Amino acid sequence: MENLGRHIRGGYMSGKGAKRLRAAAMATMESPKRRFPKLGLYVLVFAFSVVLTASGFLIYPKASSKSSPAPSVQRPRTLEQLLAMPPEQLAGVDIADMNLLCATGLPGAEGMDIDKCLARLDQWAARVKHETERHLYRLTAPRYADHAEHYKHSEARFRAEWLVSVLQQDIGLHYHAGFVPQDVAVVPLKTSKEAFLHGLMDNEDAHKAFGGNCVSLPVAYVAVGRRLGYPVKLACSKEHTFCRWEGENHPNPAWCDRFNFDGAGNGFSIDPDEFYLSWPRKSASDHVELCDWLKSLTPQQELALFMANRGHVLTHVSKDYAGALVAYSHCARLWPSSRSPLQEVQQTLDRLWTQEVASHPEIYQRRYGVEVVDERVVPVRRALGEPDPLAEIEAINAINRRNMERLMPPVVPTPGVPQPPSLYGPYGPQPGVPQPYQPPGQSPR
Repeated sequence: MENLGRHIRGGYMSGKGAKRLRAAAMATMESPKRRFPKLGLYVLVFAFSVVLTASGFLIYPKASSKSSPAPSVQRPRTLEQLLAMPPEQLAGVDIADMNLLCATGLPGAEGMDIDKCLARLDQWAARVKHETERHLYRLTAPRYADHAEHYKHSEARFRAEWLVSVLQQDIGLHYHAGFVPQDVAVVPLKTSKEAFLHGLMDNEDAHKAFGGNCVSLPVAYVAVGRRLGYPVKLACSKEHTFCRWEGENHPNPAWCDRFNFDGAGNGFSIDPDEFYLSWPRKSASDHVELCDWLKSLTPQQELALFMANRGHVLTHVSKDYAGALVAYSHCARLWPSSRSPLQEVQQTLDRLWTQEVASHPEIYQRRYGVEVVDERVVPVRRALGEPDPLAEIEAINAINRRNMERLMPPVVPTPGVPQPPSLYGPYGPQPGVPQPYQPPGQSPR
């Protein structure tokens, strides 16, 4: 038994050592002088356990810390944690989680449970996967040749259309309002349910839920599609968001395709980028460049889009212009290549200034000569209908210029004869260039 203890403590694991362990155990069991007949059996079992365990460490050594996989991104639990994430961490955040965190604290999101919403998306993804896989044969079965032609013999197009169709027809996702014509202004938001995912899930039956629009339905399609591994992204045009299958470099050859797809209304469509230059709103090419439209959004730009929606709700529903300014400022920080957030920041600052002047009208009238008329800050003289002296002076100057032009006939140049430069013309020292007005009695500086 002393030899047995030495082998165990020393970790002697060769084949000969194992044989000696078994021999020592058997000798102990067969000794007639043994007082405790079961002790040898216990020692044998224990010895073999130690040998096998130690052998396992030799055959499968423990992985070093250098080869261990990197820890996953910690899920943000608050909007503040989400906004503090660097771009490389945002790439690991569920787009649905990101969208719902941006809706926290908004009107209409009081009873929102983010964990339940994410679980609901998992259930929808399982349903889409089941229906898609069991109908995939339509791409190859000879009797469904017309179906294969409809999908351009592309599995990617098949999966994209079934993604939207199952979510609309089977699950019940739907548009909450009718289409707004191009010549009609978009109705301002009335609740956060119009702009975020929770509007699609405020009822166990999605058919009876509030519904969504072109800024929330595409997010649902992308969130479910990414749960199925689809290479789907968001893209924007003027007052619209749509989806894009972007799988050119996907390891699955059947998914190596790129196309836009849409399901913001009722149904499914695939259209080129040029289509979104005129639908649902017309936009010029320079606007597309300045606003960074028609490009697949990065995770950072997705967060910027959701923060812009948050700003819209705070502006039109809560009238919280200070909170909206914070949201738009984050949007400008996250998406610096687009001018749209800057426009929202400027308009929100104007609303804050108007709100400030309206809250202290007597002070601003008396000390600064401005007040609010038609939700705009204007000089008091305009509000009272008084004539603007500067406008009167400009009108007199215009009359004088016209009189000078009539009294001074145009000079017809003689061919071959150089004309001396005119020192003074009807518009000042340099003909054709309007000069600043100089009040009477003052000389130009």
